[in-house]
Amino acid sequence: MTNAAPGATTPDTTGTGTGTNAQTNDGKRDYLPAERQNMILNLLTRQSVATVAELATLLNTTEITVRRDLTALSNAGLIKRVRGGAMSVGDAAEKGAAVPAIANTSFSERTPAGAIAIKPATRTVELGLDQPAIGVMLPEPSFFWPGVIEHMRTYASRLGLRIVTRETAYDIDAHEDEILDDLASDPTVCGVIAAPSSHPAYGRKAWRWIERSDTPVVVIERDLPMLGECFVDSVRTNHPYGVRKAAAHFIKHGHKLIGAAFNDSPTSSMIQEGWRDVVDSTDAFSCPFIFDGIQPYDTKGVNAIVDKIIMSGVTAMLVHSDYLAIAIAQALERRGHRVPEDLSMISIDGFATPSSRPLTVLRSSDKDLAEVALSTLLYRIQNPDAATRHTLVDPNLIDRGSVVDVR
Repeated sequence: MTNAAPGATTPDTTGTGTGTNAQTNDGKRDYLPAERQNMILNLLTRQSVATVAELATLLNTTEITVRRDLTALSNAGLIKRVRGGAMSVGDAAEKGAAVPAIANTSFSERTPAGAIAIKPATRTVELGLDQPAIGVMLPEPSFFWPGVIEHMRTYASRLGLRIVTRETAYDIDAHEDEILDDLASDPTVCGVIAAPSSHPAYGRKAWRWIERSDTPVVVIERDLPMLGECFVDSVRTNHPYGVRKAAAHFIKHGHKLIGAAFNDSPTSSMIQEGWRDVVDSTDAFSCPFIFDGIQPYDTKGVNAIVDKIIMSGVTAMLVHSDYLAIAIAQALERRGHRVPEDLSMISIDGFATPSSRPLTVLRSSDKDLAEVALSTLLYRIQNPDAATRHTLVDPNLIDRGSVVDVR
Protein backbone atom coordinates (compact mmCIF):
# COMPACT_ATOMS: atom_id res chain seq x y z
CA MET A 1 0.00 0.00 0.00
CA THR A 2 1.34 3.43 -0.96
CA ASN A 3 1.77 5.94 1.82
CA ALA A 4 0.49 9.46 1.49
CA ALA A 5 2.91 11.99 0.13
CA PRO A 6 4.33 14.60 2.49
CA GLY A 7 1.74 17.26 3.16
CA ALA A 8 -1.23 15.03 2.39
CA THR A 9 -4.62 16.13 3.61
CA THR A 10 -5.62 15.46 7.21
CA PRO A 11 -9.23 15.39 8.40
CA ASP A 12 -10.66 18.91 8.60
CA THR A 13 -11.38 20.01 12.17
CA THR A 14 -11.52 23.76 11.70
CA GLY A 15 -14.78 24.05 9.85
CA THR A 16 -13.06 25.81 6.95
CA GLY A 17 -13.54 22.99 4.49
CA THR A 18 -14.64 19.38 4.06
CA GLY A 19 -14.30 16.61 1.50
CA THR A 20 -11.75 16.70 -1.27
CA ASN A 21 -11.15 20.43 -1.07
CA ALA A 22 -10.04 20.33 2.54
CA GLN A 23 -6.98 22.44 3.25
CA THR A 24 -3.84 21.08 4.91
CA ASN A 25 -1.81 22.63 7.67
CA ASP A 26 0.78 23.88 5.18
CA GLY A 27 -1.83 25.80 3.22
CA LYS A 28 -2.23 23.29 0.39
CA ARG A 29 -5.51 21.63 -0.43
CA ASP A 30 -6.73 18.47 -2.05
CA TYR A 31 -7.69 18.84 -5.69
CA LEU A 32 -10.71 17.46 -7.43
CA PRO A 33 -9.96 14.67 -9.94
CA ALA A 34 -10.62 17.01 -12.87
CA GLU A 35 -8.25 19.58 -11.37
CA ARG A 36 -5.51 17.03 -10.84
CA GLN A 37 -5.79 15.69 -14.35
CA ASN A 38 -5.74 19.18 -15.83
CA MET A 39 -2.59 19.99 -13.82
CA ILE A 40 -0.94 16.81 -15.11
CA LEU A 41 -1.71 17.80 -18.70
CA ASN A 42 -0.43 21.32 -18.11
CA LEU A 43 2.81 19.99 -16.66
CA LEU A 44 3.30 17.67 -19.63
CA THR A 45 3.06 20.61 -22.01
CA ARG A 46 6.07 22.16 -20.26
CA GLN A 47 8.13 18.98 -19.80
CA SER A 48 7.79 15.80 -21.79
CA VAL A 49 7.99 13.36 -18.87
CA ALA A 50 6.82 13.30 -15.25
CA THR A 51 7.19 10.63 -12.59
CA VAL A 52 4.50 9.39 -10.23
CA ALA A 53 6.47 10.62 -7.21
CA GLU A 54 6.91 14.08 -8.72
CA LEU A 55 3.19 14.34 -9.49
CA ALA A 56 2.19 13.11 -6.04
CA THR A 57 4.21 15.94 -4.49
CA LEU A 58 2.91 18.50 -6.93
CA LEU A 59 -0.72 17.48 -6.50
CA ASN A 60 -0.50 16.94 -2.75
CA THR A 61 -1.88 13.42 -2.99
CA THR A 62 -0.84 9.79 -2.86
CA GLU A 63 0.97 7.90 -5.58
CA ILE A 64 -1.93 5.48 -5.96
CA THR A 65 -4.25 8.42 -6.71
CA VAL A 66 -1.78 9.72 -9.29
CA ARG A 67 -1.70 6.31 -10.96
CA ARG A 68 -5.49 6.32 -11.22
CA ASP A 69 -5.38 9.77 -12.82
CA LEU A 70 -2.71 8.67 -15.26
CA THR A 71 -4.74 5.61 -16.20
CA ALA A 72 -7.80 7.77 -16.87
CA LEU A 73 -5.79 10.19 -19.02
CA SER A 74 -4.08 7.35 -20.86
CA ASN A 75 -7.40 5.64 -21.58
CA ALA A 76 -8.60 8.92 -23.06
CA GLY A 77 -5.57 9.05 -25.32
CA LEU A 78 -4.25 12.26 -23.76
CA ILE A 79 -0.95 10.92 -22.40
CA LYS A 80 1.26 7.84 -22.74
CA ARG A 81 1.89 5.74 -19.64
CA VAL A 82 5.47 4.65 -19.01
CA ARG A 83 6.90 2.70 -16.11
CA GLY A 84 6.93 4.99 -13.09
CA GLY A 85 5.19 7.95 -14.74
CA ALA A 86 3.85 9.39 -17.98
CA MET A 87 4.96 11.24 -21.08
CA SER A 88 3.11 13.61 -23.38
CA VAL A 89 1.46 12.12 -26.45
CA GLY A 90 3.20 14.62 -28.71
CA ASP A 91 6.61 13.64 -27.42
CA ALA A 92 5.74 9.95 -27.65
CA ALA A 93 4.64 10.36 -31.25
CA GLU A 94 7.75 12.32 -32.27
CA LYS A 95 10.35 10.45 -30.24
CA GLY A 96 8.73 7.07 -29.71
CA ALA A 97 8.77 5.38 -33.05
CA ALA A 98 7.61 1.78 -33.03
CA VAL A 99 9.98 -0.77 -31.57
CA PRO A 100 10.21 -4.05 -33.45
CA ALA A 101 8.51 -6.96 -31.73
CA ILE A 102 10.87 -9.41 -30.06
CA ALA A 103 9.61 -12.95 -30.30
CA ASN A 104 9.88 -15.44 -27.45
CA THR A 105 11.99 -17.71 -29.66
CA SER A 106 15.52 -17.92 -31.01
CA PHE A 107 17.25 -15.08 -32.81
CA SER A 108 19.24 -16.58 -35.65
CA GLU A 109 19.68 -13.25 -37.41
CA ARG A 110 20.97 -10.08 -35.83
CA THR A 111 18.32 -7.62 -34.66
CA PRO A 112 18.54 -4.51 -36.89
CA ALA A 113 20.36 -1.90 -34.88
CA GLY A 114 18.63 1.05 -36.53
CA ALA A 115 15.11 -0.22 -35.90
CA ILE A 116 14.63 1.60 -32.61
CA ALA A 117 14.37 5.33 -32.18
CA ILE A 118 12.88 6.38 -28.87
CA LYS A 119 13.55 8.79 -26.08
CA PRO A 120 13.46 6.55 -23.00
CA ALA A 121 13.03 9.38 -20.53
CA THR A 122 11.21 7.54 -17.76
CA ARG A 123 13.66 8.83 -15.19
CA THR A 124 14.81 12.05 -16.90
CA VAL A 125 12.28 14.31 -15.26
CA GLU A 126 14.06 17.60 -15.65
CA LEU A 127 14.92 18.29 -19.25
CA GLY A 128 18.46 19.20 -20.03
CA LEU A 129 20.04 17.40 -17.08
CA ASP A 130 22.09 14.87 -19.01
CA GLN A 131 21.84 12.47 -21.89
CA PRO A 132 19.44 9.64 -20.94
CA ALA A 133 21.27 6.53 -19.73
CA ILE A 134 20.91 2.78 -19.33
CA GLY A 135 22.43 1.28 -16.19
CA VAL A 136 24.32 -1.99 -16.65
CA MET A 137 25.40 -4.33 -13.82
CA LEU A 138 27.56 -7.21 -15.05
CA PRO A 139 30.17 -9.49 -13.44
CA GLU A 140 33.80 -8.47 -13.20
CA PRO A 141 35.66 -8.24 -16.51
CA SER A 142 36.25 -11.53 -18.27
CA PHE A 143 36.67 -12.62 -21.86
CA PHE A 144 32.93 -12.31 -22.54
CA TRP A 145 31.42 -9.32 -20.75
CA PRO A 146 33.70 -6.54 -22.09
CA GLY A 147 32.51 -7.33 -25.62
CA VAL A 148 28.88 -7.18 -24.50
CA ILE A 149 29.43 -3.79 -22.86
CA GLU A 150 31.26 -2.40 -25.89
CA HIS A 151 28.44 -3.44 -28.23
CA MET A 152 25.91 -1.93 -25.82
CA ARG A 153 27.78 1.36 -25.94
CA THR A 154 27.90 1.33 -29.74
CA TYR A 155 24.21 0.47 -30.08
CA ALA A 156 23.12 2.91 -27.39
CA SER A 157 25.07 5.79 -28.92
CA ARG A 158 23.11 5.40 -32.14
CA LEU A 159 19.94 5.87 -30.09
CA GLY A 160 21.19 8.93 -28.23
CA LEU A 161 21.80 7.03 -24.99
CA ARG A 162 24.69 6.54 -22.59
CA ILE A 163 25.69 3.30 -20.87
CA VAL A 164 26.56 3.52 -17.16
CA THR A 165 28.28 0.36 -15.93
CA ARG A 166 28.90 -1.12 -12.50
CA GLU A 167 30.92 -4.28 -11.85
CA THR A 168 29.94 -7.09 -9.53
CA ALA A 169 31.64 -10.41 -8.75
CA TYR A 170 31.02 -14.14 -9.15
CA ASP A 171 32.07 -15.66 -5.86
CA ILE A 172 31.85 -12.94 -3.22
CA ASP A 173 29.07 -10.83 -1.79
CA ALA A 174 29.30 -7.73 -3.98
CA HIS A 175 26.19 -6.15 -2.37
CA GLU A 176 24.40 -6.13 -5.70
CA ASP A 177 21.31 -4.50 -4.20
CA GLU A 178 23.45 -1.49 -3.29
CA ILE A 179 24.95 -1.40 -6.78
CA LEU A 180 21.46 -1.43 -8.30
CA ASP A 181 20.34 1.27 -5.86
CA ASP A 182 23.26 3.40 -6.96
CA LEU A 183 22.40 2.96 -10.63
CA ALA A 184 18.70 3.67 -10.13
CA SER A 185 19.40 6.79 -8.04
CA ASP A 186 20.87 8.49 -11.11
CA PRO A 187 17.96 10.62 -12.45
CA THR A 188 19.13 10.08 -16.03
CA VAL A 189 19.00 6.27 -15.76
CA CYS A 190 15.73 5.06 -17.22
CA GLY A 191 16.30 1.30 -17.10
CA VAL A 192 18.77 -1.38 -15.99
CA ILE A 193 20.32 -4.45 -17.61
CA ALA A 194 21.69 -6.83 -14.99
CA ALA A 195 23.28 -10.25 -14.53
CA PRO A 196 22.64 -11.10 -10.86
CA SER A 197 25.02 -13.40 -9.05
CA SER A 198 24.31 -17.10 -9.52
CA HIS A 199 25.32 -17.69 -5.90
CA PRO A 200 22.14 -18.73 -4.02
CA ALA A 201 22.68 -16.30 -1.16
CA TYR A 202 24.39 -13.40 -2.88
CA GLY A 203 22.05 -13.34 -5.87
CA ARG A 204 18.97 -13.23 -3.63
CA LYS A 205 19.66 -9.60 -2.75
CA ALA A 206 19.60 -8.55 -6.39
CA TRP A 207 16.43 -10.50 -7.16
CA ARG A 208 14.66 -8.91 -4.18
CA TRP A 209 15.72 -5.48 -5.40
CA ILE A 210 14.47 -6.22 -8.92
CA GLU A 211 11.16 -7.46 -7.53
CA ARG A 212 10.59 -4.25 -5.55
CA SER A 213 11.93 -1.75 -8.05
CA ASP A 214 9.89 0.55 -10.26
CA THR A 215 12.89 0.85 -12.57
CA PRO A 216 12.50 -1.35 -15.68
CA VAL A 217 14.99 -4.24 -15.59
CA VAL A 218 16.12 -6.79 -18.17
CA VAL A 219 18.13 -9.76 -16.91
CA ILE A 220 20.89 -10.97 -19.21
CA GLU A 221 22.32 -14.52 -19.28
CA ARG A 222 20.42 -15.54 -16.16
CA ASP A 223 17.28 -17.59 -15.56
CA LEU A 224 14.65 -16.20 -13.20
CA PRO A 225 14.31 -17.86 -9.76
CA MET A 226 12.23 -21.01 -10.13
CA LEU A 227 9.57 -20.22 -7.53
CA GLY A 228 10.23 -16.53 -7.02
CA GLU A 229 7.73 -13.75 -7.51
CA CYS A 230 10.07 -11.73 -9.70
CA PHE A 231 9.02 -11.86 -13.34
CA VAL A 232 10.98 -9.56 -15.61
CA ASP A 233 12.23 -9.69 -19.19
CA SER A 234 15.31 -11.81 -19.85
CA VAL A 235 17.76 -12.39 -22.69
CA ARG A 236 19.95 -15.49 -22.76
CA THR A 237 22.10 -17.57 -25.05
CA ASN A 238 20.08 -20.45 -26.45
CA HIS A 239 22.42 -23.19 -25.24
CA PRO A 240 19.99 -26.06 -25.94
CA TYR A 241 20.04 -25.12 -29.63
CA GLY A 242 23.77 -24.61 -29.44
CA VAL A 243 24.45 -28.17 -28.29
CA ARG A 244 22.17 -29.39 -31.07
CA LYS A 245 24.51 -27.63 -33.49
CA ALA A 246 27.45 -29.38 -31.84
CA ALA A 247 25.79 -32.79 -32.07
CA ALA A 248 24.91 -32.25 -35.73
CA HIS A 249 28.51 -31.20 -36.45
CA PHE A 250 29.88 -34.34 -34.81
CA ILE A 251 27.41 -36.57 -36.66
CA LYS A 252 28.23 -34.88 -39.96
CA HIS A 253 31.84 -36.04 -39.47
CA GLY A 254 30.83 -39.61 -38.62
CA HIS A 255 31.19 -39.59 -34.81
CA LYS A 256 28.99 -42.16 -33.08
CA LEU A 257 30.49 -42.22 -29.60
CA ILE A 258 30.65 -38.79 -27.93
CA GLY A 259 31.49 -37.94 -24.34
CA ALA A 260 30.77 -34.71 -22.46
CA ALA A 261 32.27 -32.74 -19.58
CA PHE A 262 30.94 -29.58 -17.97
CA ASN A 263 32.28 -27.31 -15.25
CA ASP A 264 30.29 -25.13 -12.88
CA SER A 265 29.09 -21.78 -14.20
CA PRO A 266 25.88 -19.70 -14.20
CA THR A 267 24.96 -21.26 -17.56
CA SER A 268 26.18 -24.83 -17.07
CA SER A 269 22.83 -26.25 -15.95
CA MET A 270 21.14 -24.99 -19.11
CA ILE A 271 23.92 -26.47 -21.26
CA GLN A 272 23.78 -29.84 -19.50
CA GLU A 273 20.00 -30.08 -19.72
CA GLY A 274 20.16 -29.29 -23.42
CA TRP A 275 22.80 -31.95 -24.04
CA ARG A 276 20.93 -34.61 -22.07
CA ASP A 277 17.80 -33.83 -24.09
CA VAL A 278 19.76 -34.35 -27.32
CA VAL A 279 21.24 -37.63 -26.08
CA ASP A 280 17.85 -38.93 -24.93
CA SER A 281 16.07 -38.00 -28.16
CA THR A 282 18.31 -39.62 -30.77
CA ASP A 283 19.96 -42.93 -31.63
CA ALA A 284 22.32 -41.28 -34.15
CA PHE A 285 25.06 -41.41 -31.51
CA SER A 286 25.56 -42.52 -27.93
CA CYS A 287 27.09 -40.71 -24.98
CA PRO A 288 28.74 -43.21 -22.59
CA PHE A 289 29.58 -40.63 -19.90
CA ILE A 290 28.89 -37.08 -18.77
CA PHE A 291 31.14 -35.39 -16.21
CA ASP A 292 29.79 -32.33 -14.43
CA GLY A 293 31.15 -29.89 -11.89
CA ILE A 294 34.78 -30.38 -12.91
CA GLN A 295 36.86 -27.22 -12.80
CA PRO A 296 39.89 -26.81 -15.11
CA TYR A 297 42.25 -26.44 -12.15
CA ASP A 298 41.01 -29.72 -10.60
CA THR A 299 43.91 -31.94 -11.68
CA LYS A 300 42.37 -35.09 -10.22
CA GLY A 301 39.04 -34.39 -11.93
CA VAL A 302 40.65 -33.61 -15.29
CA ASN A 303 42.72 -36.80 -15.13
CA ALA A 304 39.56 -38.79 -14.35
CA ILE A 305 37.97 -37.38 -17.51
CA VAL A 306 41.04 -38.33 -19.57
CA ASP A 307 41.03 -41.85 -18.09
CA LYS A 308 37.40 -42.25 -19.14
CA ILE A 309 38.06 -40.89 -22.62
CA ILE A 310 40.86 -43.42 -23.22
CA MET A 311 39.04 -46.41 -21.71
CA SER A 312 35.65 -45.75 -23.34
CA GLY A 313 36.91 -45.27 -26.86
CA VAL A 314 34.94 -42.10 -27.54
CA THR A 315 36.02 -40.30 -30.69
CA ALA A 316 34.71 -36.86 -29.72
CA MET A 317 34.06 -34.66 -26.69
CA LEU A 318 31.75 -31.72 -26.00
CA VAL A 319 33.31 -29.60 -23.24
CA HIS A 320 32.25 -26.54 -21.28
CA SER A 321 34.15 -24.32 -20.80
CA ASP A 322 37.19 -23.31 -22.88
CA TYR A 323 39.56 -23.62 -19.97
CA LEU A 324 38.34 -27.12 -19.10
CA ALA A 325 38.69 -28.09 -22.79
CA ILE A 326 42.27 -26.77 -22.81
CA ALA A 327 43.08 -28.64 -19.57
CA ILE A 328 41.70 -31.89 -21.01
CA ALA A 329 43.63 -31.44 -24.28
CA GLN A 330 46.87 -30.80 -22.38
CA ALA A 331 46.33 -33.85 -20.15
CA LEU A 332 45.62 -35.99 -23.21
CA GLU A 333 48.85 -34.85 -24.84
CA ARG A 334 50.80 -35.89 -21.77
CA ARG A 335 49.29 -39.35 -22.26
CA GLY A 336 50.18 -39.49 -25.97
CA HIS A 337 46.77 -38.50 -27.37
CA ARG A 338 46.26 -35.41 -29.46
CA VAL A 339 43.33 -33.17 -30.48
CA PRO A 340 42.04 -33.58 -33.17
CA GLU A 341 44.17 -36.47 -34.47
CA ASP A 342 43.04 -38.86 -31.72
CA LEU A 343 40.03 -37.03 -30.31
CA SER A 344 37.75 -34.43 -31.86
CA MET A 345 36.53 -31.68 -29.55
CA ILE A 346 34.03 -28.82 -29.44
CA SER A 347 34.34 -26.25 -26.67
CA ILE A 348 31.50 -24.11 -25.35
CA ASP A 349 32.46 -20.44 -24.82
CA GLY A 350 34.90 -19.82 -27.62
CA PHE A 351 36.67 -16.81 -26.19
CA ALA A 352 39.83 -18.25 -24.63
CA THR A 353 40.80 -20.84 -27.24
CA PRO A 354 42.03 -18.65 -30.16
CA SER A 355 45.13 -17.55 -28.25
CA SER A 356 45.98 -21.01 -26.98
CA ARG A 357 44.88 -23.82 -29.30
CA PRO A 358 42.43 -23.87 -32.22
CA LEU A 359 39.28 -25.57 -30.97
CA THR A 360 35.96 -25.59 -32.79
CA VAL A 361 33.63 -23.65 -30.51
CA LEU A 362 30.09 -22.73 -29.68
CA ARG A 363 30.31 -19.01 -29.00
CA SER A 364 27.62 -16.75 -27.58
CA SER A 365 27.12 -13.66 -29.73
CA ASP A 366 28.10 -10.72 -27.51
CA LYS A 367 26.88 -8.33 -30.22
CA ASP A 368 23.45 -9.93 -30.59
CA LEU A 369 22.97 -10.32 -26.84
CA ALA A 370 23.84 -6.65 -26.31
CA GLU A 371 21.48 -5.41 -29.00
CA VAL A 372 18.59 -7.67 -28.04
CA ALA A 373 18.94 -6.80 -24.34
CA LEU A 374 18.80 -3.07 -25.13
CA SER A 375 15.90 -3.56 -27.55
CA THR A 376 14.01 -5.52 -24.93
CA LEU A 377 14.59 -2.87 -22.26
CA LEU A 378 13.53 -0.01 -24.53
CA TYR A 379 10.39 -1.91 -25.49
CA ARG A 380 9.62 -2.42 -21.77
CA ILE A 381 10.08 1.29 -21.06
CA GLN A 382 7.58 2.15 -23.78
CA ASN A 383 5.21 -0.70 -22.95
CA PRO A 384 5.27 -1.18 -19.17
CA ASP A 385 2.18 -3.39 -19.12
CA ALA A 386 3.23 -5.71 -21.95
CA ALA A 387 3.67 -9.42 -21.26
CA THR A 388 7.06 -10.46 -19.94
CA ARG A 389 9.45 -11.62 -22.66
CA HIS A 390 12.18 -14.25 -22.43
CA THR A 391 14.33 -14.15 -25.55
CA LEU A 392 16.89 -16.75 -26.59
CA VAL A 393 19.76 -15.88 -28.95
CA ASP A 394 21.38 -18.75 -30.81
CA PRO A 395 25.15 -19.19 -30.33
CA ASN A 396 27.42 -19.47 -33.35
CA LEU A 397 29.34 -22.63 -34.18
CA ILE A 398 32.81 -21.55 -35.29
CA ASP A 399 34.70 -24.33 -37.07
CA ARG A 400 38.41 -24.16 -36.24
CA GLY A 401 39.24 -27.64 -37.41
CA SER A 402 39.21 -29.61 -34.14
CA VAL A 403 36.51 -32.00 -35.42
CA VAL A 404 37.86 -34.45 -38.00
CA ASP A 405 36.06 -36.94 -40.21
CA VAL A 406 36.14 -40.52 -38.86
CA ARG A 407 33.94 -42.20 -41.45
